[in-house]
Amino acid sequence: MLGHYRVLEQIGAGGIGVVYRARDDRLERDVALKVLRSGALAEEAARKRFRKEALALSRLNHANIATIHDLGTHDGVDFIITEYIPGMTLDEKIAAGKLAQQETTRLGILLTQGLEAAHKQGVIHRDLKPGNVRITPEGELKMLDFGLARLLQPLSEEASTESHGGLGTLPYTAPEQLLSGQVDARADIYSLGAVLYKMTTGHRPFHDLQSARLMDAILRQAPAPPRAMYPSISPELERIILKCLEKSPDQRYQSAKEVGVDLRRLEDSATASLATPMAADKRWRKASVPLAGLTLLAILLLMLAPKVGQWRERLSGGAAGGHIQSLAVLPLW
Repeated sequence: MLGHYRVLEQIGAGGIGVVYRARDDRLERDVALKVLRSGALAEEAARKRFRKEALALSRLNHANIATIHDLGTHDGVDFIITEYIPGMTLDEKIAAGKLAQQETTRLGILLTQGLEAAHKQGVIHRDLKPGNVRITPEGELKMLDFGLARLLQPLSEEASTESHGGLGTLPYTAPEQLLSGQVDARADIYSLGAVLYKMTTGHRPFHDLQSARLMDAILRQAPAPPRAMYPSISPELERIILKCLEKSPDQRYQSAKEVGVDLRRLEDSATASLATPMAADKRWRKASVPLAGLTLLAILLLMLAPKVGQWRERLSGGAAGGHIQSLAVLPLW
C-alpha cells in the first residue's frame, strides 16, 4: 500500500521510475502508480516546484493525454497517480512490425491533436517517444508522462542526455535540446518526427549508433530517407517526417497543428484514391444496364430482319391488286 493506493502489478519501467497498476480504494478505480526514482525529489525546493507544475499538468484535459490525478509521498517514496490506460505501448505495437501508412497517419493525427492542446496551455512534453504513447484495445491513443521530463529537471538546469534527465530520451531528443536544454514546442515536433519515422520504418532515425556518436548524428547528420528503405512509403509522408526532423527549429513545422493539417490532407487523398476505383466500377455498372438493353434490341432486330422482308413482299403483292386501306403495326417484343 502507498497511502490508500493498493499496488496490484508492475506494468512498466523507465528512467523516471517504475509504473504499477494500482487500486484506488477510496474511489474504487484502477490507476497507474509511478514510483519516482530515488532522489528525484530529494530537495524540498524541488518538491514544491514539482507540486506546482504537476498541478498545471493536472488541468490538461484531452482525449489523447493521460491525466494526472494525484501525487504524494509515503514512507519517503515519491509517487504520481495517473489514469490507468489498458492496452500496449506504441513501442510494443511497432515490435510486431512497422505500421501500415494508413495506421501511421491515423495515429500521427492523434499525436498532433494532443500536442496542440498541450502547447496551447504552454506545456511541452520534452520526452515524446513510442514508450510514452499507449494504444488502447479500441485503437485510441494516449500520451503518457506529459511534462514529467520538465518537472524532474534539476533546478540548476544542468544538461543531461539520459532517459531519466530533464532533456528526454536521447534517440528522440531535438538538437537544440542537446545543445542548451532550452526548448519550445518545436522540440516536440522533432520528437514527433522521430516517432513517425519509427512507425513507418520500424527503426529510429539514427538506430545503429551509441552515445557520443548518436549525439553527433542528431546534431549534424541527416537521417536516411524512409523511402530508401521502403519505396512503398508515399513521397508526401516522407516529406512530412523529414520536415519534422530538420536540425534547425526554424526549418521544421512551427506547430503541431501544421503537422496535423498535412497528415489529414494525406489521409484524405489516400481515402479518395481508394474510393475512385469503386466509384468508377459503380458508374460502369449503372451504364451497363441500358447498354445491355440496347444490345438485346439490336440482336432482336437482326433476328427479325428476314421476317420484315417477307412481310414487305406480301404487302407489295397485295398492293398490285388495289389500294391498301390499312396497315397493322405490331410490337417487336
